[in-house]
Amino acid sequence: MNKPHKIIVLFCCISLLYAGCKKEEEIDKLPPATASGRSTFGCLINGRAWPIYEKGYHYIQAFYENGTLGVDYAIKPDELSQYTTAYVGIGIKKIRTIGNYLINFNNINNGAFTVSYKGIDYFSHHPINASGFAWVNITRLDTSQFGYASGTFGFTLLDDKGFTTVKVESGRFDVRLY
Repeated sequence: MNKPHKIIVLFCCISLLYAGCKKEEEIDKLPPATASGRSTFGCLINGRAWPIYEKGYHYIQAFYENGTLGVDYAIKPDELSQYTTAYVGIGIKKIRTIGNYLINFNNINNGAFTVSYKGIDYFSHHPINASGFAWVNITRLDTSQFGYASGTFGFTLLDDKGFTTVKVESGRFDVRLY
């Protein structure tokens, strides 16, 4: 084998090795966006997969009542603790069917979005976020007793002083309703 062929073979081997060692993307660490009641929740918070890095007792709650859908994911130090160390909550009003919803934060009657992350709390109903919005795509909504809801979401919030921003992207949930 002559020298140019050796270089090409070496280059191909290095390329294949590099492709096989590709760093896993943060979004790939999230649970899949399913619609089968798997009790999953995940999102990117400031570009990082959440809640997979968080230690503690993880729990998810979801409910649907009279057009209001609430989905909350929280982490506590342990199962018996009253204190929450991290939290993402979405509450959407006037949800009756699957579809895309744009929720403006200028009116609390539209819904509420809350994040507690790294010791900072963010609330959509705080006046500093009045010009913001969230998007939610409901992909499954079975409102029968013990039904299911699935969807995707995203939003950005400022803390109450306006110093820190939390960006929630690629959110997804697939939950049983209570």
